Amino acid sequence: MRNKLERLNQQPAWVMIVNFFMVMIIYMLSRWFFYYMNRGTFQDVTFSEMMTISWGGLRFDLCALCYLNALCVLMQFVPLKLRHTVKYQRIVKILFLIFNALGIAVNAADIVYFEFGGRRTSFTIFSEFGGESNLGKIFLDSMTGHWQVWLFGIVMIVAMVFLYFNPIKKDRAPESFPSARRYYLVHSIIFLITLVLTIAGMRGGLSLKMHPLRQDSAELYCKRPHEAAIVLNTPFTLITTMHKSGYKNPQFFKDDELDSIFNPIRNQHPSGGQMRKLNVVVFLMESFSMEFTGFYNQDRDGGKYQGYTPFLDSLLRKSYSFQYSFANGMRSVDCMPAAFAGIPRYIDPFCYYVYSNNTLQGLPQMLSEEGYTTQFFHGAPNTTLGFKSFTNLIGFERYYGMDEYPSKQDFDGTWAIYDEPYLQYFAQKTCEIAKQGKPFFLTVFTASSHEPFSIPPQHKQRFTRGDIPMHRSISYADYSIKRFFEKIKDEPWLDNTIFVFTADHCGVSYRDDYNNEMGRFLIPIFFYTPGGQLPVKCDSTRLMQQIDITPTLLALLNYQKPFFSFGKDALDTSQSFINYVFNDRNGASMYYLDDLMIEYQGNKLYGIFDYKHDFSLKNNLIARKSQYPRVPFMERQMRAILQQYITRMKDNELTAK
Repeated sequence: MRNKLERLNQQPAWVMIVNFFMVMIIYMLSRWFFYYMNRGTFQDVTFSEMMTISWGGLRFDLCALCYLNALCVLMQFVPLKLRHTVKYQRIVKILFLIFNALGIAVNAADIVYFEFGGRRTSFTIFSEFGGESNLGKIFLDSMTGHWQVWLFGIVMIVAMVFLYFNPIKKDRAPESFPSARRYYLVHSIIFLITLVLTIAGMRGGLSLKMHPLRQDSAELYCKRPHEAAIVLNTPFTLITTMHKSGYKNPQFFKDDELDSIFNPIRNQHPSGGQMRKLNVVVFLMESFSMEFTGFYNQDRDGGKYQGYTPFLDSLLRKSYSFQYSFANGMRSVDCMPAAFAGIPRYIDPFCYYVYSNNTLQGLPQMLSEEGYTTQFFHGAPNTTLGFKSFTNLIGFERYYGMDEYPSKQDFDGTWAIYDEPYLQYFAQKTCEIAKQGKPFFLTVFTASSHEPFSIPPQHKQRFTRGDIPMHRSISYADYSIKRFFEKIKDEPWLDNTIFVFTADHCGVSYRDDYNNEMGRFLIPIFFYTPGGQLPVKCDSTRLMQQIDITPTLLALLNYQKPFFSFGKDALDTSQSFINYVFNDRNGASMYYLDDLMIEYQGNKLYGIFDYKHDFSLKNNLIARKSQYPRVPFMERQMRAILQQYITRMKDNELTAK
């Protein structure tokens, strides 16, 4: 037995495993020390919550250490007999200690920096502080002012050096190896398995459908958004943001004049009175472009265009809708930051960017504080696109995904539960929640109009009309929404509920007239109020966008507190109302004001369009700029929005508090 243990200890792979887990323990100690040194920020964290946070942190520690130690893992597992020599092991030890000492050092340093940034450090720190001439003095001041942190870091590095496990003290004789055939076969298999496990560690799991681990995934393990900093570790946030440089400060305006031009703090002077605690149900409809509807396209094709959404068209005729309503992004992950936190996409999706762990003031959180039940439903696997972690970040109390759905027989085999059974399930859960007697804010994200555009076998003959597969899946999703309303039509809570409909983004464009910079963002956004809280109207003058949903809803509910949003109350009747839309496509920004649109990129205006009379945007009016006196105001607003967006992202100031 002793000989077997000695042989195991002589294996380079075992040496790597033991040392890897030794550093995992150091990272966990660093997490608890991070919490202790910043305990004033985390006063509400209980011991049991800290244990959950620590359990979740293991995933991020494993991910960071797989990245940091990838070379050492490769060297210790590659099937070569050279691994068993003392010189080879010394090289591995030196590399291991260097890489992990750096990781421990930045993890300790961030304990100090967190006090100022409010989040774990990302790679953008090198661009943000790249122009500082006194970094040396800043570094020395932090060492003297936070000596406990630096002492902790030094102790952890020294402990790692002394605890490094390396029993290979002398070169092994060649005759101690098994036969070459057996040696290379066995160790090649071990190497391949290790390679798969290392990649899984970097991604955060083995599932191919799971999106790689991101900063916002930390929200799964904590109750309050800012606690994600405890879950994370700084090597992880640095490594996973290395390819992202952060935003460059535009400096269009001085700080003291910026808020007077555009201020994202809304409702600073509430009107007073009691809040109207109406129920709210939001439908996020996968890929429902405006071009798919008949309602918005009644004049196209000589009045013969029917579209693929007969039920939605009938609902629009009973709702308050907008002739011009826009998405603020191009992907599913762009929708929720826009609709529920007032954050449009700028260049990259917020959820995937280096600032994704900023503190947000989400609509679910605000309504929860007013006594609402807040829950989110999506029929895809719970790991899909990080939706579950983001819903936690903005304050949804509970997430229902495929894991909670009672029958996996309704799974389409690729993406999610089919819409019809899932919306029947959502109707049932809504009725159960309504019986609890509290006002509720519920959101359901449909799924069947996502690739591969599956339709249940029993319905394939019903939905055959359309030029592309998406048309048929849109018709099926529309039918599924109809079945939802059939199920709840007699419920007593119906008349006390505001239904909000929006697409997450546009789908595949089939019509040429929608295939332009405006058409790629046009989606239905409308409010259906069975109790008559809003008039029936298709507003052709007011512009609507996803970031307007939260301000408009809160105004309808007479919410009395300030909040943060880049959007507006689309139904505002005050004299200060500005009828605008902002969206961005990979750095090319568009700003709409009333019936005019400008395009802006690289601090330069390069397009002016009278979009209401030039739907396809074929006539660029920039050569006649002087004929449009509103353009300078639009440029000024655009620049103010960009500057507010970038500076507040960097300073973690995305709330009204």
